[in-house]
Amino acid sequence: MHFSTVLARSPAGLFSHISRLAALSKDQVLLFALSPGSASSSDLAQLVQKLTALAPRTIGCLSGPLPARYGLSCSFAIFDSNSCFPFRSQIPGRASTQVGRRHSFRQKGPQTDLLDRDVPSGNIDWGAVWDQNLTNNELPTGLQSLSPDEIGTIIYFTDAAPEGLSNALARFPAATKLGLFAASTPFLTGRPVTLFKDDKIYESGAVGLALRHPEAHARVQFLGMEPLCEPMLVTQAEGNLVISLNNKNPTQLLLAAIRAAGIDFAASDSLKDNDEFALATLRAEDSHQMCTIMSGDPSRGTIALRSLSAPPIGARVQFFHRPKFTRVTIPPELTNPANPMHTLGFIACPETSQYTHFQESADGDGHIFGDTFLAASEGGFISSRAQEGRSEAPWSSAIPGSLATLGWMSAEDGTIAPNPFPGSLRN
Repeated sequence: MHFSTVLARSPAGLFSHISRLAALSKDQVLLFALSPGSASSSDLAQLVQKLTALAPRTIGCLSGPLPARYGLSCSFAIFDSNSCFPFRSQIPGRASTQVGRRHSFRQKGPQTDLLDRDVPSGNIDWGAVWDQNLTNNELPTGLQSLSPDEIGTIIYFTDAAPEGLSNALARFPAATKLGLFAASTPFLTGRPVTLFKDDKIYESGAVGLALRHPEAHARVQFLGMEPLCEPMLVTQAEGNLVISLNNKNPTQLLLAAIRAAGIDFAASDSLKDNDEFALATLRAEDSHQMCTIMSGDPSRGTIALRSLSAPPIGARVQFFHRPKFTRVTIPPELTNPANPMHTLGFIACPETSQYTHFQESADGDGHIFGDTFLAASEGGFISSRAQEGRSEAPWSSAIPGSLATLGWMSAEDGTIAPNPFPGSLRN
């Protein structure tokens, strides 16, 4: 196993790293996430060609910019082909509004040309399809012959509608699943999202990998979020609505916590267009899940969460706050060469002009994070962690700074190899 993340000033830095990975990726499976930054269309096409030819089997996507100085970056993970199973999913999910050249979902299917073919729109009753998927959990191509007991981790890149796939992946209850919402690319490639599997390019659905045991250690952090009050209990909830907390009006509790914290809030007490507020479900004293608060009604008291469901009655929860201009940063442990973990992480990171400084090589060519695969997306991630043979219901977070990681310890037999190219792009 090899992980690395390259931050580059120019495509030449990525080309150099790709050439050095050629020997490691022979007969293996490559997972990559490419953030093209301001690369030209010709450079982007060349990068994609080299990435998809780097290994016999490849899975990838175009991702968002990392919170770093350069928008151009690429993350690489090389897995043993004997313990890794690539897959492609066309299982539809809920309808999603698209922007750009097409305003509806396009036909799902492979494309063999490079980044510039147009595809006609289609008219699909996505509500009806989603209703069918509640009971139809047929596995995607590439996973149908696998025994649920042999899979420990599933990693995937998805469009904005992963509900059908996440429903199907419940067939692997002992596996931790982690998905990245691929970056929106209608103005870059003419596709809602841009996904890769081998020499094919897709604009919808999902692509991913299933990995044999041992399963990865899963962790979720909500960087930059600050608690607003003491923990409370959910006493009434329905759908994605929290109706009462501690048998009190939850919106009034939130507004009181905001005022007590001295946060400069709109005179109308509206949650819209202000700082990020969220409700977290607690395990012990840690935030286990966190959902953005979309709206609140001071008179009725209900709070609407950006989630398919609210925390259940009896759950311990807590309000959190993130100031609008809080900068997203990469945690130091992911860039520390002494870290014994080999880590794959997905971080929610909107496009921003703010960035983190890293030590560059003498000629300012860029930087490499060894033993780390880090990809960003404005859409965030979708997670379903497994513990003791059972996985939680899938949930997602697009809160800026939310970070989901999978970690593997280095094996004694060298199965998980250390990164051979630590430090800067030029050694």
